[in-house]
Amino acid sequence: MSDDALGLNEAYSVKTPDDNRRLYAQWASTYESSFVDAKQYRYPKAIAEVFNNVAGPVQRTLDIGTGTGLTGMYLSRLRPTVVIDGMDISPEMLAQAALKKRSDGSDVYRALYERDLTVTVFNENAPYEALFSSGTFTHGHLGPECLRNLLPLLAHNGWLVVGVNNEHFQATGFDIELDSLVSLGAIERPEIARIDVYEPGSEHFGDQARVIITRVLN
Repeated sequence: MSDDALGLNEAYSVKTPDDNRRLYAQWASTYESSFVDAKQYRYPKAIAEVFNNVAGPVQRTLDIGTGTGLTGMYLSRLRPTVVIDGMDISPEMLAQAALKKRSDGSDVYRALYERDLTVTVFNENAPYEALFSSGTFTHGHLGPECLRNLLPLLAHNGWLVVGVNNEHFQATGFDIELDSLVSLGAIERPEIARIDVYEPGSEHFGDQARVIITRVLN
């Protein structure tokens, strides 16, 4: 199968971290042209906008499931002074993210880390003030149980702004996991927003994601 033929079916069919590595190694160089542009995919931009609207002033943020760096790029335009690091399982996708530039020509990302987010996540930096994610909590990628792997990455009262595929949210029990984390005193009661994943005119327009908006109390 050619890179141009890759798309949602292939992305949703992965089941293991190694499946993800293989898919995105093949897809990284054409992901934006063959999928983001061709399908009018606005998810990264939408998450950046939600983050900018809800999160208070922060200096250091972490992009979970960085991909090619589109969410960080959009956020850097909305908040030009924010420091952004990124984590992703795919070194090939991270290589694309490393090419992203801010409006002033500087790199969008201060640092990029290859990490498997399905297990305990090693963080060599001080806890972040905020964490955001688009497109990573979806079929075949990260499930609700992975939220617990992210909480230690955040400082007390740190913002968590995480997009979740709508069907994935319903099918895999994100509401149950969030209730559990609230009961444990790990997070504040979250707000759940909804966003369009594709632009009007896209063949997929109408597909939505839910956005978990909360603060960590660890």
